[in-house]
Amino acid sequence: HREIPMRGINKKLNIFIAAAIFLVTYSGSTDSKLHAKELKLAHFMPPVHHLHRNMFVPLAKNLAAATNGKLTIKIYPSGGLGKGPVQQYKRVVTGVADIVFVIQAYTAKLFPKAMIAGKAGLGKTGEEVTRRIWKVYDKYLADEFTKAKLLALWGIYPATLISRKKPIRTLADIKGMKFRLSSAADIPQMKAWGGVGIMMPVTKTYNALQNGVIDGIQIAPVALYRPWNFNEPAEYVTHGVNGPSTVMSVMMNNKSWDGLSKSEQSTLYGLMGKEASIKIARSWGQDDEKALKNAENGKGVKLIRLSPAEAAPFNALTDKANKEQLAILDKKGIPATEIFNAMMN
Repeated sequence: HREIPMRGINKKLNIFIAAAIFLVTYSGSTDSKLHAKELKLAHFMPPVHHLHRNMFVPLAKNLAAATNGKLTIKIYPSGGLGKGPVQQYKRVVTGVADIVFVIQAYTAKLFPKAMIAGKAGLGKTGEEVTRRIWKVYDKYLADEFTKAKLLALWGIYPATLISRKKPIRTLADIKGMKFRLSSAADIPQMKAWGGVGIMMPVTKTYNALQNGVIDGIQIAPVALYRPWNFNEPAEYVTHGVNGPSTVMSVMMNNKSWDGLSKSEQSTLYGLMGKEASIKIARSWGQDDEKALKNAENGKGVKLIRLSPAEAAPFNALTDKANKEQLAILDKKGIPATEIFNAMMN
């Protein structure tokens, strides 16, 4: 047989080794790229907002760290994937964004049971309301969250009364005043007090108050300052009556969720869920308390704190309005009174 020169063998061996190294290196570098996923998270608040700084930014950072960069989140604040809060739920269902921040009131008809958690009197803080929500979630609320994967669900600090020109101390003071409300579900309470409730996106409220289109706002006290700055067109804050909470959530497109591995799903949900919901309600509520303290110190507005005796006439009418609205839902086949009582007990 014919001998193959050693020089030829070495040359072929070197080519083989180089090719093998190239393939290993190439496949290794692209493997992580092929398997890396970037999720789009959309919300409509500015980057200075509490939720952006204290929920969404830490979520993106912690998820990237926990997955070694294989699963990341790109945040689109200030309506970067679509302006305004009203279409947020549609954006997540249709996949415009993978993850969105949703205020349930803008699609209230789709969440009649979850909206019950916004009723005035369910808690004095957002954390208390949120704990009541999760106490009944599995039994009563879960079936409303099937078109998108629920990642977090909470209620914020109950609303207080911010008025443009008129101080509010009694029911007589509020009679005939027009108030911006966070939800149409809060209109019966305002009507029971003798006021007029108007649902309006928070992004349009400053100008409406400044121009006298509305006389006041029923909203969590944190809105007095950054980023909404309602202390500028307003003069008074009345605190002490039972106010409604606003039910909020973070939801994920079902296909985006299903596209994650079981490990990735576990990691992402481990960073959210009940505990993250309680945590954001608590931390955001601390900002509400600070806002009330600032108002008490005269920062832009005058704070009126009602005593329990002064608040009692307001709360009695609120309780009556709640029972009437829950009864209406009961007749529609929604066990609203049962759900409300389960949250309270």
